[in-house]
Amino acid sequence: MRIVYYIIVILLLSSCTMFKKEISRPVTVFVDQTIPLPHNSNNGIAVKYIGNVSDQAIGEGFMKNFLQEAGNTKNVTLVQDENNAEFTLKLVSFDITENSKSETINDPKSPNNGQQVVLNSVDCSVSYKLILNKNKNKNLMACSNIKSRSEKLKNNRDVGDLIFGTNKDRSQYRTKLMSDNICLNLAEDVGRRIWVPITRRIAKNLKTK
Repeated sequence: MRIVYYIIVILLLSSCTMFKKEISRPVTVFVDQTIPLPHNSNNGIAVKYIGNVSDQAIGEGFMKNFLQEAGNTKNVTLVQDENNAEFTLKLVSFDITENSKSETINDPKSPNNGQQVVLNSVDCSVSYKLILNKNKNKNLMACSNIKSRSEKLKNNRDVGDLIFGTNKDRSQYRTKLMSDNICLNLAEDVGRRIWVPITRRIAKNLKTK
């Protein structure tokens, strides 16, 4: 069982990029490696996560994983001179948004029954424009990716319940918070995941030549 567990974990960690399209031949890509700063939006009742990590650190985390995944993409080479590149990637948007939603506890046996709980969520989305340098007017479509995480309403027993023998009927509810670093974590994930649509756009262009 332990071996199966490790296999599942490895698959989950790699799932964000396992669907990259194979690039049939070597291509050169220019991308501005200036650290991007996210545009932050708060549509929630109260901010919990935006601002916990600096925009600079979030941008650095995104770019580090973006460049690392580029280096792991077969037949793709990033170059410093746009004039020597077959393709150019230009950042269109880099957004982090925090939202809130209200959820009602529906459990007649719970003292919390009917209570409304506010749950926050965070989205990180990135979009790049892919340009064919020899024909800059050719529209190759945008390459976009989004990753979201949300607080959860839970009634399972925690360590304290197990120690003190409480909440055996699971009638007590609580909010499972996210990591204080969730904005950074999502940006790092998106930095890797964005290479899935990028490789698909490049591969499609090579196929149509």
